[in-house]
Amino acid sequence: MDFDLDHRQKALLDRVEQAVAALGHDRAYDAAAVAALPPGGVTVVGPTGLARFGLTAASAVVADGDRVYVADLAGAGIEAVDSGFGYPYARVDVSGAAMLGTLDAARWHDAITLVRAAEVAGVAAAAAERTATHLRTREQFGRPLATLQALRHRFAEAAVSAQATRWLVREAAYTGTPRAVAVAAQYAQQTAAALSPELVQLGGARSFAREFGMHVHTMRLAALRLELGAPDRLAGWLNATPYPAGAGSGR
Repeated sequence: MDFDLDHRQKALLDRVEQAVAALGHDRAYDAAAVAALPPGGVTVVGPTGLARFGLTAASAVVADGDRVYVADLAGAGIEAVDSGFGYPYARVDVSGAAMLGTLDAARWHDAITLVRAAEVAGVAAAAAERTATHLRTREQFGRPLATLQALRHRFAEAAVSAQATRWLVREAAYTGTPRAVAVAAQYAQQTAAALSPELVQLGGARSFAREFGMHVHTMRLAALRLELGAPDRLAGWLNATPYPAGAGSGR
């Protein structure tokens, strides 16, 4: 197996992933009753008030029961939160914030889920690339770790999971069907849960050192896994989502 990545291909894939994320946000805001958003980033406030990049965002999407709306964070209470999840978090109180408009709840749910799954695909690919470099350069028993068959098999499974997540996200972005989004979300959640311990083991004791850098990927995967939701909830969502009209079961 060739562990090297074509940098031109990687640059192209990176641009595609950025386009997928932009598509997800466009799907969420398109035809929504939102006037002009303030300049700056948009974050999502979770059920507990936690928001990634809450300190630097200008507005936030908030889910309140069946209603989803956009709040101007200029009038919100924001408190930094210590986090080891690889992203800066803040606790946001939007009770005093002005509402800029509402969003279609179903469309927003599908869009933000697609964006999170795309993030899992990107972080998983970066973690696999770092692990591949380690296996190529680290020697044991007089030869690189990448030549050991047992490690090659384990890494191949991890790399396939990262790539499968990427292509499921692309299919969901292309088709735009709720079922494709549900499939991508469930697989991304499983990938995030499985790759963190597996790639840490493949990196050996060095994976626990900050200098190695694997913690940046594994902790972000943990954060995204939690944001996507519990496995039973994602499985229930998938089972309740019908096949598109004309689709068969493959039998």
